[in-house]
Amino acid sequence: MNLPPRIGLITLACADVERMTKLFRQLGWPETPESDEHHRTFQCTNGVVIALYAASHYEREFGSVMPGFKGFTLAVNLASFEECVAVYETIKEIDGVEILGAPEEAFWGGGFSWRDPEGNLWDVAWARGTEIDDRGGVTFP
Repeated sequence: MNLPPRIGLITLACADVERMTKLFRQLGWPETPESDEHHRTFQCTNGVVIALYAASHYEREFGSVMPGFKGFTLAVNLASFEECVAVYETIKEIDGVEILGAPEEAFWGGGFSWRDPEGNLWDVAWARGTEIDDRGGVTFP
């Protein structure tokens, strides 16, 4: 069997799970009923779950979380550049968030990037020609 081309859960290894929990609550993301003080989980509209788990649980096997760019970004795709601007206005008011630039239009669409309190990079983007389904799933042309 081939590995299905989908991601169902993303776990962020956190130095401070409660600080990150506060961020997701401020973003208005719904916390799952199974979420607890050790393993917070947030349900995305497209079916993916974002989990917050203490980095210390991974350190024995994988080592410490590295500072700086971690080699990936998390992205939230939107249906228009105007939606990117509206989200920017909301996110820039959240404590602990570092905005990495104002929304900019580009040949591919546009958006902006930000860093959460744990240093993870996020993109908020609109890509020309993409379709967003009713669950928030993205289909590229």
